[in-house]
Amino acid sequence: MPSSVTPSAPARTVPAPLHTRLFPAPGIRDVRMLDRNNPVLRLTPMESAVGSLAISGTIHAVWEDRKYTTGGMPAGPLDRGTLEGTVVDTPGNRPLVGYEDDLALIPLRHAGLLRRALFFPQPKQTMTVGIYNGQSVTIPPKAGERTFYVLSVLRIGEVLELRAEIMPYGMELKAIWEAFGFTITSFPGRNR
Repeated sequence: MPSSVTPSAPARTVPAPLHTRLFPAPGIRDVRMLDRNNPVLRLTPMESAVGSLAISGTIHAVWEDRKYTTGGMPAGPLDRGTLEGTVVDTPGNRPLVGYEDDLALIPLRHAGLLRRALFFPQPKQTMTVGIYNGQSVTIPPKAGERTFYVLSVLRIGEVLELRAEIMPYGMELKAIWEAFGFTITSFPGRNR
């Protein structure tokens, strides 16, 4: 007699979120300074999505969105002649990466649009990165005798990873961002 039980479809396995499959990295609560000893930290999904990532002590930022649209600007009030590339606006009508006076900001509500960003320090100044819950980390002005740090922010799945990258003195900003593979995007009528 045939069985009245029908075979069930094989169970689908849902892969774990990407951020849980990455190499272990400290969080912002685990380190106070990004440097040679602690060059990387990873924010939690919540820390990567709430409020703004605020970076002080920078002179210039360059960014790239998910579609590889790239732009850059110096700190301070935006002057039409200072923007290079294209501003990436978010649904909230804010730039994906921008400045409020000389404080660099990434509005994290829209950080899913971000692929990566690079921040350049003011000469001989410490950079500080803060998040909504008051946690912060600093990046020292010197990496070594003839080197300094730039801050790299990478989007990996649902989380942001912050890295202190070592660069030699004397390189121009454009040469540095080209070394990281940034190519400024221009669209007629969209540059600001």
